[in-house]
Amino acid sequence: MTLKFHEHETCEGLIRYLASREKATLCDVQVCDKHPSPGARVEMTFRLGDQCYAIEHTGIEPFEGFMELQNRTPLWFEPLERGIIAALQPVLAPDVIFELRLPVLAFKGRKMSDVRDIHAALVEWVRATARTLPRGGYFTGQPVTAQPRGVPFGVSLVRFDGTPFPKPFLLCHVTNTGEEARVQRIRRACNDKFPKLATWKHSHNARTILILESNDVQLTSPPLVTEALMSAAKARSDSPDETYMVATSMTPWWVWPLLKNGLSYFDLVARGYAHFKMDESGLVTQA
Repeated sequence: MTLKFHEHETCEGLIRYLASREKATLCDVQVCDKHPSPGARVEMTFRLGDQCYAIEHTGIEPFEGFMELQNRTPLWFEPLERGIIAALQPVLAPDVIFELRLPVLAFKGRKMSDVRDIHAALVEWVRATARTLPRGGYFTGQPVTAQPRGVPFGVSLVRFDGTPFPKPFLLCHVTNTGEEARVQRIRRACNDKFPKLATWKHSHNARTILILESNDVQLTSPPLVTEALMSAAKARSDSPDETYMVATSMTPWWVWPLLKNGLSYFDLVARGYAHFKMDESGLVTQA
């Protein structure tokens, strides 16, 4: 399976968004991925009025074992998702979603008869637990963690309110080593992309923008990516001015600011700013 990323389209969408936000004339758009200096190869540079911008893109690398995860999704996760959505019907409401977090390879090596038994146990636990969950803000709910009866691993369930998401339920996979694997892959992206953007800041006083694209159908959520990004970036002095996560695994694509002028995703959500959307051509559909 070949993963597809959308470098050009996501960059185009961010550029259009920034032009609208700044109410400035867009000009001098340049593709710079073949720049003569390897250290200055970013996706694009452009100007908004007199201000130079440099924008870079990277796909967030999948979890270890992601290919098997994708190939096995129809057997391992789609029946579980259908069962849980049915069980949640009595507590579903507009702009409320539930997220179940479980180990990324929870079903690896198990017989399908055992997988189906675990599915049934998880559905019943979610049915009983969902109605007791505390309300949570936009992707800021407090998870309830347990190892349900009949389930050979721990899981967490969380409720988010005020979250107008396309689906009422999400499966979110975590690694068996906590979040270290996620931090490592974000750190690799920082090590690769931050210096290139910093080159443009030093040479052209550019405002720098980084896009992290996630095409993981088992959603990599903005809070988890933000935490990993903050951990990876805190020891660096060359962080971009703005970093965004674009989820291209859904239609339309959702875009979240993760770090902006020293403010994190969590700070921005608390101030009432959460996300915008773009279509697959990079056209901003909701700002």
